[in-house]
Amino acid sequence: MHAPLLAVILCLVSPAGQAERSPAHAPPEGAVALESGAWVLRVGGEPEAELTEREGPEGPLYRAGRVATDTKLPIGYPAPTPPGAIELKHYPTIRRAEFSSGQATGLMGQRGFWPLFRHITRNEIAMTAPVEMEYADTNDDERIDHWTMAFLYHTPENGPTGEDGEVLIVDTEPKTFLSIGVRGRQGWTGVLSVAERLDEWLAEHPEWRRTGMPRTLGYNGPNVRVADQWWEVQVPVERVSE
Repeated sequence: MHAPLLAVILCLVSPAGQAERSPAHAPPEGAVALESGAWVLRVGGEPEAELTEREGPEGPLYRAGRVATDTKLPIGYPAPTPPGAIELKHYPTIRRAEFSSGQATGLMGQRGFWPLFRHITRNEIAMTAPVEMEYADTNDDERIDHWTMAFLYHTPENGPTGEDGEVLIVDTEPKTFLSIGVRGRQGWTGVLSVAERLDEWLAEHPEWRRTGMPRTLGYNGPNVRVADQWWEVQVPVERVSE
């Protein structure tokens, strides 16, 4: 496992082939489309720096000013969004290992990390970036009542779907998100504050609507100082039928 990525959790896939795009998932005009079926479209924001790419020992690595990745992404996964930029991003099917809990705690990162870490270690699966963290069902106090942490497989060939103790291995459905890049780790209240910027964009673009709770993507581990850790805050969206 890449030690740099341990960071993500303690701080807090690839498609089988060419994806078939339904009309709902077709890339908008101007979007950059990938063979996996993923696409990315810059729609707003003020990026601190633009994205650059270099070839790492196990796949592309990315930088945007002071933030950088040091661990490979799943095959076919869109590149990170630069801090400050707002992008529409469509994700293909990804195989991932999930740990879910209904326990609201400030130690969610550690609570989810260990079962996932044991799973990939036992099955000799290399760590990738990002770590996906999904939140759902907040109560009136905006406390988190349910959350899911996920490690992403580099490719489905890493292992089959199914159960491994507390861990569930699944193939995700293709999905579109509105995303903003963030430099510096965000707590839950910070995630909600950043998500408000995405809601402001949606209010100005009624052709898209939000369909669920925010999620975060974390690209770095504790080897990277907190102020320079690379995150994304995303909300799921869909096109509004005409």
